[in-house]
Amino acid sequence: MNLQKTYTIENKSITVQVNQIKRIIRGSMNGVTVESMEQKGIHYKENYGVALPRLREIAKQYEPNLQLATQLWFLGIRESMIIGSLLVPTNEMTTAMAIKWCEQIPTHELSEIAAMTLFSRLPNAANLIERLVNHTSEFVFLTSIATATRITEQLSDKLIEQLVARYNDAKDSTFTVAQAMATFLSRVASDQQTRLSLVENLTSQFAEREEPYARFIFEYVTKELEYLKQI
Repeated sequence: MNLQKTYTIENKSITVQVNQIKRIIRGSMNGVTVESMEQKGIHYKENYGVALPRLREIAKQYEPNLQLATQLWFLGIRESMIIGSLLVPTNEMTTAMAIKWCEQIPTHELSEIAAMTLFSRLPNAANLIERLVNHTSEFVFLTSIATATRITEQLSDKLIEQLVARYNDAKDSTFTVAQAMATFLSRVASDQQTRLSLVENLTSQFAEREEPYARFIFEYVTKELEYLKQI
């Protein structure tokens, strides 16, 4: 068997598929959405404003393949990155690979989408969060929170505490990160009511903090805790 020939054929096939997907993306462009995203400060290397349901439809036309997914992700195009995240065979992505992927994320929108379409589906998702929690990139940290929010029952109390500590240690924050943290703590409490006390103790840390969005987190999560205690 000629392994070099087989590899060359496979590589050409991947190139053909990448080019096909790029053409489909361009043909699905929504200029109004692109303009709206730009106005909201959501910037990509390239962005065609294609809706997520349409991107899922495109991804379903191709078999999951790590090489194809990787080439699409590292193109840096919003739509190719999302399709790439959908085409990863999750049992083939190592934690080290996932970290490199996370480091390419340029927006909070992609942080949330990739957490849903890929990172929360990985068998090693909890380990990935442990590795990401102290990363200096805001978007990587956002990805870790968004991923954690989707797999709360897989998280140890220690890892939940580490995520909150990482937020508290940050010199600066944004409303997007604060909102993600508030949603995360609320989800932990609602998914496992045995953790109500844990979440209550962690939330109390935000009550007296001077950080601009700490009060928002405290009030948001406290309201959710009060609701959960009544049901």
